[in-house]
Formats: sequence, C-alpha cells, structure tokens
Amino acid sequence: MSISASGKIWGDPLGRRLLAAILFCSTGLALIATGSQLLLDYRQGVSAVESRMAEIEHAYLDSVAASLWTMDEQQTRKQIEGIARLPDIESVELRDPIGMFLMRAGAARSAENMIHREIPIRFADDSTPHIRVPLGTLMVSASLDNLYRDLRNKALLILVAQTTKTAIVAFFTLFIFRRMVSRHLSAIAAYARRLDLDKLGEPLALRRRKRKADELDVVVDAFNDMAGSIRRDVEELARYRSGLEQLVAVRTGELAQKIAEKDEVIRRLNREMTERQAAERTACESEERWRQVVEMSPDAIMIERNGRIVFVNRGALELLGAPNAAQIRAMSFMQLIPADWRERLREKMEAAADREEAVGCFEGRMARFDGKVIDVEIRRAVFRYEGSPAVQTVVRDITRRKDYEEQLRRQAMHDALTGLPNRVLLMDRLDQAIAQARRRRHAVFVLFFDLDRFKYVNDMLGHDAGDELLCAITGRMAECARNCDTLARLGGDEFVMVIDGVEDEQGVPALARRLMERICAPILLRDQEIAVTCSIGISAYPHDADDPHTLLKYADTAMYHAKEKGRNTFERYTAEMHSRVNEHLLIESNLRRALERNEFLLHYQPLVDLGSGRIVGAEALVRWRHPELGMVAPARFIPLAEETGLITGIGEWVMRSACRQARAWHDAGFGDLQVAVNLSTQQLTRAGFDAEVAAALADAGLEPRYLELEITESASMKHPERTVVLLARLKQMGMSIAIDDFGTGYSNLSYLKRFPVDRLKLDRAFVSDITSKPEDSELARAIIAMARSLRLTVVAEGVEDAQQVELLRAYGCDQVQGYYFSPPLAPEDFADVLRSGRTLGAVAAA
Repeated sequence: MSISASGKIWGDPLGRRLLAAILFCSTGLALIATGSQLLLDYRQGVSAVESRMAEIEHAYLDSVAASLWTMDEQQTRKQIEGIARLPDIESVELRDPIGMFLMRAGAARSAENMIHREIPIRFADDSTPHIRVPLGTLMVSASLDNLYRDLRNKALLILVAQTTKTAIVAFFTLFIFRRMVSRHLSAIAAYARRLDLDKLGEPLALRRRKRKADELDVVVDAFNDMAGSIRRDVEELARYRSGLEQLVAVRTGELAQKIAEKDEVIRRLNREMTERQAAERTACESEERWRQVVEMSPDAIMIERNGRIVFVNRGALELLGAPNAAQIRAMSFMQLIPADWRERLREKMEAAADREEAVGCFEGRMARFDGKVIDVEIRRAVFRYEGSPAVQTVVRDITRRKDYEEQLRRQAMHDALTGLPNRVLLMDRLDQAIAQARRRRHAVFVLFFDLDRFKYVNDMLGHDAGDELLCAITGRMAECARNCDTLARLGGDEFVMVIDGVEDEQGVPALARRLMERICAPILLRDQEIAVTCSIGISAYPHDADDPHTLLKYADTAMYHAKEKGRNTFERYTAEMHSRVNEHLLIESNLRRALERNEFLLHYQPLVDLGSGRIVGAEALVRWRHPELGMVAPARFIPLAEETGLITGIGEWVMRSACRQARAWHDAGFGDLQVAVNLSTQQLTRAGFDAEVAAALADAGLEPRYLELEITESASMKHPERTVVLLARLKQMGMSIAIDDFGTGYSNLSYLKRFPVDRLKLDRAFVSDITSKPEDSELARAIIAMARSLRLTVVAEGVEDAQQVELLRAYGCDQVQGYYFSPPLAPEDFADVLRSGRTLGAVAAA
C-alpha cells in the first residue's frame, strides 16, 4: 500500500474512532490477562517464600535451640549463617527472650519489599519433653526483589507481544475499512457538495465491482431519487413565480396612484399645523425652562430690582428658613447679612465690580430667620428681568464644608487620643514663642517628657489601659501648665511642654519637680493602683538654640541622659551632652560593622576554687579592638548593643568562640576546664536559642557539661515564665546555669527556687567593702548561707586582696574570681597560666 493511501487511512475520523475502539478493547483485555497472570505468579512466589520460612521453622529451629542451650556460639553462628544463605533469605537476627540483640547473619535492610517473621525458639530436654524453655527469638527477613524482577520481565514481554499483535490487527482492519467503506462514503460526500440546481440531472454512481446490492447501493439509490424529486419541485416553483410576478406588477401600479394623491393632501395639512405649533412653543418654552431650572436648583436664587428682592426660589426659602416668599421679597439682600459681615461683603462686591467681572464670587455669612448664622458661597451677576436691569444672586450653603475643613485642620494639628497639639502644631507654636521671645527679650523653655516603663503597663494591662493612663497623665500635666504654655504629645509616651515668657529661670526646675510629683502619684486603673515615673529633658532659648527643631532635639537629648541616670529625674541640656551623643552615634555606626571586620576578641578571667586553690573554670569576656578608637571598654558598647539589638549577633559569636577555645584547651591537656558565657535579655527571649547553643557545642565538639551559661537577675525577670522553660531545656541538655551579679537586680527568691540554677555569683558590690563595712560583711554572709541552703555553688566576684579571700573562705564561699588572682587574659596568656600550675596559695605567698 502506498504512502498516500496510508495517510488517507489515518486521516479518516471514522477510521480513527474505529482504531481507538480496537486499541481500547485489545489493550483492556491484554491488561486484564497480564494482570491476572502476574497476580497468580506473585502469589506463587510469595507462597514459595512463605514455604521456605516454614521450612526454616521446622528444619532448622531445633538445631539452633540445641546450640543455644549448650551455649555453643560458634555452632549457633554457623547455623544462622546457613539459614541466611538460603534462597531469598536476606538476613537472620537472633535476640534473647527480653529482645536484646545477640547476633545477625546477612545484611539488614529497610522494610520495603521484605517479608519478616519472628520465630520463637524453645528448647525441650529429653528428660522433660513436655517443658519447653524459651531461649529467644529468630527474626528472619526474606527479600521479594527476585520475585518482583521476574514479574517485571514477564510483564514487559507480555505487553510487547500484545502491543505488536494489536498494532498489526488494527492496521489491517483500517486498511480493509478504507477500501470497502470509507472511500465510497467520501465519494458520496463529494457528490453532495457539488450538487446544485443546474446539476440535478447528473446521477450518483460509485466505482465498484458489480456484486450483490448492499447498504452503499441503497444510499446511492436514495440520493438519486432525492435529486429527481428536487428537480421536479424546482420546475413547478418557477412556473408559479412567473404568474405571481405579473399579478403583483398590476396591483402595484394601482396603489401607487392612490397613495400619491393622499400624500399631497397630508403634506398641506402638516405644513399648516407645524407653523402654528412652532409659534406657540417658542412663546412659552423659554419661560418654562428657566422657571423649572430655578425652582429645581438646590441653591438659593434671588433677583433684586431697584434694591429690593422681587423673586426667590424654593431653595432660598429652605436656606433662610423663611415661612413664605413674601417675607423675603420685602427685604434687601444686605438685610440678610449679619451686621458684622455687611461691610466686608460690601467691600468684596465693590472689588468684583472694579475688576469688571461678569460674575462675582465670594464667601461670606448669612442670617437665617431662626437667628442661626450660616457660611455661604455667593455668586452675583447683572442681567435683564422683565425688561428692566436686575441682579441675580445664587447662594450655596457651605456650613458643612467649613465644619469638615475645621475638623480636618484639628485632626491634622492635634493628637487623636489626648486632644493635645501634635508635633506639627507644636513646632508652629514653638516658632511663634521664639519670635515673640526675640521681640520681648525673654526666655522660652522646652520640657521633653518620657514616661518610664510605660511599656510594662501596656504589656501587663493592655493597650486600652495604657490609653487611659496617658489621658490621666495628660490631665495632670495640664493642671501644672499655664494658659499661655503649650502642652503637646509627640506620640507613644512622649510629651513636650513649651513654657513661654520665662523671666526667672529658677522656677523651671521647681515646675519640673512639681510635674514629676503629680505624674508619679498613684492612679487607680481598672481596680489596680498604678504608679509611673517620668524622665524630663530641658532646653532653653536663647541659651541653647534659636530654632524650634534644635531646641526640641536638645531637650530630647537631655531626657535620654536623665534616663541613663536612673530615670525619674530631669536634666538640663549642656554642650557635653551633644558630644556624648556624637560619640554614641560614632560607636553605634562602627559597632554595626565590627563583627564583619573581626574586631571582637575574647579575654578569659580564671575561676579559682577556694578549697584546692586551683583554676576550675574561666569566664569569657568580650572586648572590642577598634583600629582607630583603640580598645573600647565593654561599658561603652555593651549597653548600646543591647539597645540596638546587635547583642544577638555578638552573643552568638561569643558562644561559638568560647566553645572552640574550651575545646582547644581540652586538646592541650586541660580536660576539666569549664568556660562560662554571659547571656543577654535578647538571647533569652529569642526563639530557637537552645538550638543555637547546641549548634555551637556541636561545631566545637565540646561536651555540654563544660559550658556554663550566666544570666543576670534583671534579664531573668523580664519574662520569668519563659525563662524557666528555656533554662530547663538548657539544663536538660547538660549545661550549667549561673545567676550573675546576684543582689543587684530583682532578687526574687521565689523564682530563684524555680530556676534550675547550679551557681550563684555574688556581685562585686557586696565584696569590695566586705573587710571594712560590717553591714556588707553580714549581707555577704547571709547571701552565701542562703545559697548553700539551696545547694548552690557560690562564686564571689571582684576579689582584690587576701583579706577578702580569707573572709569569704570563712563564710563558706566555694570559688572566687577577681584581680587578686588574675585579670582577664588573652587565650594564649591564659594557657600559660594553666601550664604554670599557678594556685591561690602561690599568689598569697608571693
């Protein structure tokens, strides 16, 4: 068969559907047969494996039990290995009666494509055959990989054979269908497409061998009969159409003559009626249109002639609240204007006339008949009314617009919560106060307030309670302010008071103290008494600055210095504060890049045991070596790092570096040395911190018991419940927990009892005067006794001399740390001290 004939076979839609049916049925039957055969083979294969398992249980189990009973490990292993070498057996594992692993033969694999069987092993002695002693369990694992491989190969072979057979049958079926049916149907379709009225006499004939008549011959005869019938109908229709056209032509001529006569009469009548109606409409449409527009207008429209109102619309009655139009017609337009506005309105009208404006437009006010004064927009124009000169006035009520504009202006200039001026209005009033002070030569003071620990009120009672507190504080501040002073809220818990006209500067500190006293007074908030304090910064014109922005910035700077001094105080701005702010900004900008530049380093201060006098640990202390600023003290950058959030990255670096250094000392032969790392508040509250610690230990290869984590009382009490959970997880990992600087924070003993703490570090404030002040000595003794009662190790920080050492030893202190033994050292210097074997006794002797 030619390529073109093959293309025709595949191109026939009916042929394609026949092919699809053949393929679908053949494929379905092949898949069913293949699946049945594979399922039968799979069951036979699995049955063979199960039989092999049964064979192991019956043929090998007694010998294995006998070997186990005689405790012949070599013989038992040979038997296990023999079972593992059986076909399809992957591994054999022997376990004791309690499930403990004894031995295995073969390679253990995952449970996929495997059959597992646990066979109990029992031994019966010949003397007591009815008693079977359990000796263990034989776990046999058989692989089905060979079975699956054979099934895949068989499935592939069957599918290839079925596919080839189906393709051959389909191809020859299509070829026969094309030769016997499809090409004749195409010939019939071509004849039907060519058929038209001119070719109705041409009969349909198929090119076929003469044979007995079939369905195709019936179709051909039907087509030829249909063509003959259509040809006869067409000839009949042609004869009928010819007669109908002649009749229509006669009747059309008669009707056309009658219509022409009637059209002429109608045209004459329409012309006369149109002319009469147009004259009437032209006379009344203009007046009616103007009247409707005026009456429907929502604006008030009035017409004045000779100084009196002669026309008003319905909108004017509604605008002025007049009961009827007669009352307005007796008045002049100026009588509707309030007395205090008439002169201003007259000036605006004259100015519009001088500019020769066709329509004058201006805003003003009008008095309603009920006495209410409203804001209006007025438009006036001169025109002719009933043949005489007149003035038409259009008035629109803009009271709502004015009120809305005033509301927007107030919202833009005032705080939504307290109603106080906001920053925009504050700066405007401060600018005006400075200008007035410049003329009158007096001072202006700016007081910048910030409530201390206001965030805790929000966190404890909610933001609604915080808003109530802010409103109450605002009322108290307003009581202390004069009418000429400006009290504003900048946002959050920040307020500013501008004191104008100050002649005696000594009164400003007294005002600040009075404000602090009023603010600090307790407030009953939701059945709970709350007391907050505030920090105040003060700047003055002209002493500190002469522009509003600088004055406000300086007052803000002074306020932050007041917070640094412990809060609940006020500070007057000085030039030194500005330099400290610049230094603060310089350190902050360099601190952000210090970690990237590898500028941090760790020093280690030894921790000495008072009993043995030997070094038992080290505290890691971070140092910052800046290329220009030199060695920056921790007190200068640690608080800033906590404030900016950079302490998190620094803390993570310290953790990893300290763990690696401890591991290095262990590798050098100092295996019992423990390193302590200080934690910040941000690290304690950071999600996943325990995972970071675990990663640092794993990276350094350090056991958790050699790492101690130190937290301060203040940090632990930020979120005590969360801290308890985190410390418990860290303790469970194997690390030690220490409370640093004990006695300087909250000293909440109930939480100290709940915290999983191992060590208590006594702050240097209780140690420095322990030998000279009896109260410090007794306090230190009490803290040590309390810690020992809780079974905590006590470490004294800041030990400087031998007398302190002896006194602390007498009080029962366990360990000391301080410059008496050694200052913080670089890692290499610390290693030299370790190698030298320096002890506390050697230091005392020196």
